[in-house]
Amino acid sequence: MMLIRMLLLAFNVAVVTYLIYRLLQIYKSDGDQKNWNIGIGIFLLLVPITMLFGFIKPTPIYLFLYPVAISLHLYLIRNS
Repeated sequence: MMLIRMLLLAFNVAVVTYLIYRLLQIYKSDGDQKNWNIGIGIFLLLVPITMLFGFIKPTPIYLFLYPVAISLHLYLIRNS
């Protein structure tokens, strides 16, 4: 269980860093859906933080759904 937690933490650090980078790029741009993309990005940033505080337990469902949500969000940002 400790190994899973450490892998989740490493994955979340990488994802949070990349999301912050993309959100800063969106903030500087002139997009139509700029506020919508920033709001969703902030929500996705808060999910790992709630896991660290214990509000969300690290489960296999989280391991599968969170990367899908991140990739879908980044795909939508890229296409807009």
